[in-house]
Amino acid sequence: MKKYTLPFLITLLLAILLVSCSLGGDTTAETQSALPELQATPALPQVVVELAVQYDTALSLNTVNQTLPLKFVVKMVNNELADETPPNITFSGAAPVCPPINTVGNLDERLDTGEIIECTFDHIISQADLDNGSIPIAASVSVYNAASNQVSINIPTVPSKQIALEKTAAPTTFNSAGQTITYTYTIKNTGKDALGPTQFTVTDTGINNNNPFTCGNADASIAPGENLTCTATYTVTDADISSGSIATDAVASGGGASPSQPAKATLTKSEAPTAAGGSIQHTVRDGEWLWQIARCYGADPNQTVTANSQLADPAQIKEGTVVNIPSPGSKGTVHASPEPCVTKHVVQSGDTWTSIAQKYGADPGLTQRVNGNTLSVGGEVKVPHYTAGLNLPLLSGSSSGTPSTTAFTLSVTASPNSYTQQGQVITLNYVIKNTGTTTLGPTQFTVTEALAGAAPFNCGAANITLAPETTVTCSASYTTTQANMDTASFSSSATAAGNRLTSAPASVIISKNATSLTLTTTANPATYSQTGQVITFTYTIKNSGTTTLGPAQFTITDSLITADPFNCGDANAAIEPNSTITCNATHTISDVDMGVPEITSNAVANGGNAPASQTSSVTITKQ
Repeated sequence: MKKYTLPFLITLLLAILLVSCSLGGDTTAETQSALPELQATPALPQVVVELAVQYDTALSLNTVNQTLPLKFVVKMVNNELADETPPNITFSGAAPVCPPINTVGNLDERLDTGEIIECTFDHIISQADLDNGSIPIAASVSVYNAASNQVSINIPTVPSKQIALEKTAAPTTFNSAGQTITYTYTIKNTGKDALGPTQFTVTDTGINNNNPFTCGNADASIAPGENLTCTATYTVTDADISSGSIATDAVASGGGASPSQPAKATLTKSEAPTAAGGSIQHTVRDGEWLWQIARCYGADPNQTVTANSQLADPAQIKEGTVVNIPSPGSKGTVHASPEPCVTKHVVQSGDTWTSIAQKYGADPGLTQRVNGNTLSVGGEVKVPHYTAGLNLPLLSGSSSGTPSTTAFTLSVTASPNSYTQQGQVITLNYVIKNTGTTTLGPTQFTVTEALAGAAPFNCGAANITLAPETTVTCSASYTTTQANMDTASFSSSATAAGNRLTSAPASVIISKNATSLTLTTTANPATYSQTGQVITFTYTIKNSGTTTLGPAQFTITDSLITADPFNCGDANAAIEPNSTITCNATHTISDVDMGVPEITSNAVANGGNAPASQTSSVTITKQ
């Protein structure tokens, strides 16, 4: 029986009523012409389908051959087709795999209104995906010949080489022309490959006339996820005072990566500090101490200590504590409010107490003392602002305060350093060496190795101490994959961490073995007829690879001759590509041999750091 939709039946009924009225009544032509024309209510589409594409947004897509699982969610918004209509799902722009229709909803062979079917597809990340920075997805689906919406998304990937820049200012406000602002630039390696060694640069619209300036050493390296920092100073101008704010953009470059996105730091003008007299309050910032706060406000340090009797120990105030500053300006210029009294500086190679102090307007001797005379490359020191002119002598008679060095290096080797097949295990050996002049630890050193997974693993004991020039070793294993077999080589990329420091990246290239041996065996004579007859086997070893093999001792293993390998050629033989060496061995026919119709030699060649040859077989028959 044919089925009709409800809208169709309503429209038919209205038409019948209109015809009935026109035939049975005496309505005049004028009245009839005045009646409005009735229109049928349009029917909703019989099939409405909706498509959405989902993926794990937390997944970091940064490696060639990495799998990106995609889910294509098909929702049947409306379905008024007859129950017996067979399903028909066709995708455009994608080829996901869908489960059987009878596994979703009410488990029948029909997609009913409101039912959802989830189809899946695994996209394998290519180098082009990483280079492009995203994976474009454009797809639609047709169900029962009804087309869905078009889904267009771009799934971001992590390029092999990428940097980001953060820029901060100290202080974050200003109040007078000539005031010095210190900008700190943090360049972060946000890609998957190590950057450097190279010279990184920063270009800041407010520094150096917008010309690039160097950041870090000329041979700086940044491991994935690690940072490089540097600073530059800016002097507040009269124009800044008039405008009431300072806003400059900076961009970082280097390491073969595209320039970073611009990083901005905006400073606002504040009210000038209060003059001498009275008392003000100060909220302690990280790294500040009470005497230094007093110096910032031009106040008497002893009076400041006395004015804060609420502090159990004035030498151990914490960030966020509110302290009273009596008579600001009574002993010097009021500088602090709302600027910090102390800056933290990451020590770079070549820094001295004098160079650091001069950079921030501090006294070298005081800077040295408040940091316990410990100046280590990569470490952090506190720099007291507004103390230049105290002229405290440097300790130990040093004129510059050249630091001792706290540093270590990481090296890595592979055993073996080549591979020949999928599933081969490569052992990666790591050596962490204290290359500084101070003892490291006790600490737990760790190694982060790209081939061993994202998580760092322990290297050495948990409380190891490394004296200068001593080492600690550890290892990890890696199993080759089909992707490795598809390339000529792959590389390890590792960094070591410990003692609040991170080493420069270390790597080793592991190459697919291009060496190859082939073996050919011949027998003379090729038949035998009596006990005691001597058969001479000739073995020809050929270098079928692209590199010279040896000098080395090549050997043959042939169980027909002896159970142990025997030498073939000189002890220091070298075989050029496509060249050969030969050797002989003999077998004497035995009674056992006479009891069988044939005997077979199965031989294998070894040597020259090449994989073993294929098995070479030759059969001789009894006459």
